[in-house]
Amino acid sequence: MSSTHNMDQPNPSKEERPGAKQNAVEYLSLWKKQALYASGALLLSSASVSPFLYGHPLHAYWESFGKYWVLLSMALLIPFVVCVGIAINSWFFLRALKKGKL
Repeated sequence: MSSTHNMDQPNPSKEERPGAKQNAVEYLSLWKKQALYASGALLLSSASVSPFLYGHPLHAYWESFGKYWVLLSMALLIPFVVCVGIAINSWFFLRALKKGKL
């Protein structure tokens, strides 16, 4: 599947629009799925940090295990932002294609 966001090529002509729309729909579907997986991973990682906080049962293991869960959550924030950003961008591109602005 070719990328629908190639800025070096001119906008698709009227004959190429159905194919461009199909590619944009597939691209959006792919990145929505990726964004969903990244969101789930970030949510689960962030939720698993709370048992290690002060006043919770696993706080005794904060130094050996808990602080690494925080680092994992911080690392998972980057793919989350990238995947959601690409999904939103491809959604805007598909919307522009459907409205005929491209």
